Amino acid sequence: MRLLPPMFIARSAVSAFSTATDIPSKQKLYPTLTGAQLPKARSDALADELNTLYKDIMSSLGSEDARYIQRVHATVVYSEIVSRGLLAAAGRMPSKRGLIATWLLGTSLLSFSKILNNMELGHNVMHGQYDWMQHPYLNSQKFDWDIVCPAPLWQHSHNYLHHTFTNIVGRDHDVGYHLIRVTDEQPWTPSDRYNLLNTMFLALGFEWAVAFHDIQISADEYAESPQLAAIMQPKSRGLFAKMARQVGKDYISLPAAAGLLLGRRSAMTTLSGNVTANIARNLWTWAVIFCGHFTEQAHIYTELDENESKGEWYVRQILGSSNIAGNKLFHLLTGNLSHQIEHHLFPDMPARHYARIAPKIQAICQKYELPYNTGRFGRQLRQVIGRIHHFSKPSTAEWQAYLKSQSPASTHAVKEETKDVPVIRGLGKYLPPVMRQALFYA
Repeated sequence: MRLLPPMFIARSAVSAFSTATDIPSKQKLYPTLTGAQLPKARSDALADELNTLYKDIMSSLGSEDARYIQRVHATVVYSEIVSRGLLAAAGRMPSKRGLIATWLLGTSLLSFSKILNNMELGHNVMHGQYDWMQHPYLNSQKFDWDIVCPAPLWQHSHNYLHHTFTNIVGRDHDVGYHLIRVTDEQPWTPSDRYNLLNTMFLALGFEWAVAFHDIQISADEYAESPQLAAIMQPKSRGLFAKMARQVGKDYISLPAAAGLLLGRRSAMTTLSGNVTANIARNLWTWAVIFCGHFTEQAHIYTELDENESKGEWYVRQILGSSNIAGNKLFHLLTGNLSHQIEHHLFPDMPARHYARIAPKIQAICQKYELPYNTGRFGRQLRQVIGRIHHFSKPSTAEWQAYLKSQSPASTHAVKEETKDVPVIRGLGKYLPPVMRQALFYA
């Protein structure tokens, strides 16, 4: 299950910058990069400064950082216990006003707990940010978070693929999550007309998209490999086992227990609170992730350079990421992914230090004439929605290319390619292809 190559592979992809005039466009330009941004001497000097900053922070880690993450873990645990008690108690309230007030309080607290579990605790612990503590469960190999995606699948698609091949079309599968078109480098298809609608469904069920994300990646990456079944089977089984545990806990066991102890109304308040909290967590996580990667000036890459230096890798992380301005509570609830630039530069640095080093990173960017993309949450989110809407419509050239792809010869080739796809009969045939693949191999 843990097919996890090293987190840092500097020699992975080209770090590039070209003028916007190189990019065909409909009305508005989004940067696509193909040429080197900094001379090698400059990128090496940048790497030296960033490496020094990284070593300074990592050498200072100690008991204060350990106490911090343990407090976060305790907050997640106790807030979940209290919130679930409130949701069950809501069903016993004598008045409708009391029921609604208690349910809202319980649901809000459970949403907070799940967001904190997902962002500041789970995401950061599973990045290995606290492995130096040698804690029995707050480490990247043992910890698993409160969503339907198993930790090993997420670590492969995110820790390795995304952080190594950041924003390279065809290598970083987080570029659109196989569902949303966000760059000219993704060929337009008629389904892209529903970009905004697809985005809404992706946001509402983000944990489910993340869960099947690595299944889709593995099916694509190993399609021609004789080891495909051996790779897909344990991943698919692990996925469905985790899904069963999460669905069983939130939607069956806890509502049933509340119903048996306190009555039918408590079962319904528990179930509805769990559903609402999961949706709230999904929406928040989606917004933070997309605002960190798909704002107007987040750069997309098209080429792979096997000789990429660490300095060029650093430049690619800076240009491909966006920060979100906010207060301390806001940064906590984002898991400090509101400092997405700092996170992409140093994924295994405890995220609580990102705010501390952000001014230094910004100064380094200014020194090397690199953009440091940051803005308020509302501004970044509007840019994300604008980008998604922009790429839902084809240019004239894209429309002509699509028509050409629909020629008899092209459609025949597509049929030949898909004739060996695993077949699922019965109700399974109505599921999306990635789910059918997971069921087939499970």
